[in-house]
Amino acid sequence: MYDILICDDEPTIRNGLKHLIESSSMKLKVAGTASNGFEAFRLIKEIKPEVVLIDINMPGLTGLEVMREVSVHAPFTKFIIISGYDEFQYAQQAIQLKAFDYLLKPIDKKNLFVVIEKACNCAWKEKKAWADYPSAENSNIADETIDYIYKNYRDSELSLSNISKDLHVSESYLTRIIKKKTNMSFSEFLTKLRMEEAISLILSDSSISSLSVSEKTGYKSQHYFCKVFKLYTGMTPTEYRKKHM
Repeated sequence: MYDILICDDEPTIRNGLKHLIESSSMKLKVAGTASNGFEAFRLIKEIKPEVVLIDINMPGLTGLEVMREVSVHAPFTKFIIISGYDEFQYAQQAIQLKAFDYLLKPIDKKNLFVVIEKACNCAWKEKKAWADYPSAENSNIADETIDYIYKNYRDSELSLSNISKDLHVSESYLTRIIKKKTNMSFSEFLTKLRMEEAISLILSDSSISSLSVSEKTGYKSQHYFCKVFKLYTGMTPTEYRKKHM
């Protein structure tokens, strides 16, 4: 039995999809429904369903924001975007966030079940592959991944995508092993390394500028670097230097 989560702020669509799925002959269970993005985020983290049917335009968090924020918590979950918005920009963002498919309203029932079946099979295969992976192999790849990040965290182009290509493993697999190894998401771990390096640079050279620190720690934008630094330390780089030197 595969768990399906339905996320849409329109009750008629949400209930209609629920009835449609529950009345089908497929091995599907509607494990929950959500009417806003925050509720969707909470339920996905809790249930970790095989498939999420999610609208783009929802209160709280949009469907795309939910996908972006929850990926580390449910790496095998497949997202099927269901939306009345057919603008290319939304489809493009959905593809970048690894949406399994993008369906426009009104939904073609036959096509919906074809896509759901494919998504469920894909999620099941990925879960099985992870479970069957020898623990020693897991450990070796995890160590190799962490070592790769340590060696390249100063590179502004570093991403899960290029690590995946260089190490020949999927991004979802990398997401999971980084979380297991560090108890942090990839972005959290990368930020930690960059901030530790930034603090070291600031404290070791009283004349170094924020621009120079941002460039040396992998940030293309000085403004964004300062924003991240303040979120991480509670202070601007200048304030941090004055307090600790």
